[in-house]
Amino acid sequence: MKIDCQLYRKITGGEALTEEDYRELGEIVKEVLSFMASEKIIPSPQNYERWFRIFCYVREKNLNLSRAELIDLYLDTYHVRDVERERSAEFMERLAEDLYEEVRRLIRSVSEHNEQITRGGTRIEEIASEVKNEDLHSVLEDIMHEVEGLRNVNRKFMKKLEQQRKEIKRLRDELKRVKEQANVDPLTGLRNRRSFERTLQEFFKDFKRYGYPFSLIMLDLDNFKSINDTYGHLVGDRVLREIGTILKSYLRAKDIPARTGGEEFTIILPGIRKEDALKVAERLRRVLENHLIDVGGKKVNVTASFGVVDAGEGFSDIEDMLREVDRRLYEAKRKGKNRVEG
Repeated sequence: MKIDCQLYRKITGGEALTEEDYRELGEIVKEVLSFMASEKIIPSPQNYERWFRIFCYVREKNLNLSRAELIDLYLDTYHVRDVERERSAEFMERLAEDLYEEVRRLIRSVSEHNEQITRGGTRIEEIASEVKNEDLHSVLEDIMHEVEGLRNVNRKFMKKLEQQRKEIKRLRDELKRVKEQANVDPLTGLRNRRSFERTLQEFFKDFKRYGYPFSLIMLDLDNFKSINDTYGHLVGDRVLREIGTILKSYLRAKDIPARTGGEEFTIILPGIRKEDALKVAERLRRVLENHLIDVGGKKVNVTASFGVVDAGEGFSDIEDMLREVDRRLYEAKRKGKNRVEG
């Protein structure tokens, strides 16, 4: 099935939008965001674009469709069995940001227009007070009445725009919150595996194109299962949270630590060659070795094994790089744990 939407064509065609177009765009954006949130549809660029076209089409055709009918229309249009659920919200976040700025621009424009009308009205009142001719005075009074009408229209329009601005700001902030949650491991506050691998891919591309160096550290807690078995999973979770805190405290601001497995953590070190990366890993190893966690009066000691690689070692892709750093990590475990291999 082919759907068509004039507003969508104007946007993708780069045409100038009218104020009415922006108001319509704002309403469609709100409907799409609300629907996707209620249906738990991940706002990937593809998902958002498809649902935007659906809602744009429905509004232009003045259709009153139920939730099930909307989903059927989507399935018939795009020939898919289910709604894709991806994690990226960048396209929608950018659109909300652009829309927010456009509404702010409109508010400034209308406010300036209102000030001009007010100044013109004041000048007309001054002239009317000096005019003796009754006919001309009557005309000026009619003009002043129209000016006041314009001011009232502008005030109402500005009030609606301000409401739109607040709503779009709320949606924009919610998008940022959702995006952050999608990229963060909730237990440790570090990046999750999905976010880490996207970032690693970008660093690897930059290395291949421009030779920008970086290294990778992978660490895995030693005998973590025994901590869970001895003290319980709540204590295990506390240990993982403290590991996250240590990594954030002892690494540079531009280093990128992530929780990439149950008790596995991986760190991108931008601008660092392996010689220095080995020193960073050894420092972290010593910090963990000497860090005691108080659990109900008992002190829990945690150690970790480390693998280190340098992007300049000739890896074909990030999978190759991750396989090698993982191999070196388990070589450290094989050699007795609580050590660094690079």
